[in-house]
Amino acid sequence: VVALAALIAACLGPRELGRAMASIAPVLAVICLLTPVFRRTGEALWQPFGVRVLTVDGLAEVTRLVVRFTGLTLAFFAVFRTLDMDGMVAALRWFGLPFRPALVIIIAFRFIPTIFGVYQSVQDAHLLRMSGTRRRGFFARVLPILTSVVIHSVRSIPALAMALETRGLGRRGKRSGLRVLPGGRGLAVSIAVTVLLCGLVIVPLALPVRLLEAPYFR
Repeated sequence: VVALAALIAACLGPRELGRAMASIAPVLAVICLLTPVFRRTGEALWQPFGVRVLTVDGLAEVTRLVVRFTGLTLAFFAVFRTLDMDGMVAALRWFGLPFRPALVIIIAFRFIPTIFGVYQSVQDAHLLRMSGTRRRGFFARVLPILTSVVIHSVRSIPALAMALETRGLGRRGKRSGLRVLPGGRGLAVSIAVTVLLCGLVIVPLALPVRLLEAPYFR
């Protein structure tokens, strides 16, 4: 987790690392609050008024869940922030993913930023029109914005359908997924980093259990 965090901060910047951590902060807070309540075995670390609130096993379980969830989040965040969407879909096609699911994935990833931008624009327009009026409830303010976003998204469907038709969607012929990968120093560095990260993940899994139970691993 520390290596992933350092890699993201070095390549994408500390602000991007902060965005990734802020997105999972509520989940981590829930894990830290609720896990010790359901895991009270082991030596008690904090028991106000005689009630076992935090134990050694509960703290270990919290640490394990937080580290795993954070590591998975940072790994996927680093992949999706640095990998070209076309390259990712081409890789999924190489692994055997059918064309239509691959198309759904790439359309979803293309439209998420678009819909978010539409939401921001619609929200700004509603704020301008409601300036000077009394404040309303949360649902009364959000529902018109979401309705406008849905209408805008539905109206863009014909344009998307025509764009897919011009790119051959629906043809009976077999589609190809060939893509020429760039060579040179960048490819060599990417392969080296991939092998290193895979080694850091696979080597601990291949170690014997008795070695992992040694005192210096605890």
